[in-house]
Amino acid sequence: MVYICGKCGNQVTVEGLDLLGGIKCPQCGYRVLYKSRPPVIKRVKAR
Repeated sequence: MVYICGKCGNQVTVEGLDLLGGIKCPQCGYRVLYKSRPPVIKRVKAR
């Protein structure tokens, strides 16, 4: 799982978060991280 920092846009992995011991960006220290979306587009058939 990859997260993106809300301030600097740095990509952070789950392993990187475990090393810090908390939820924050290792570069800028910002505590708002967003999950990155997968590149696959999910199509749902309409009824």
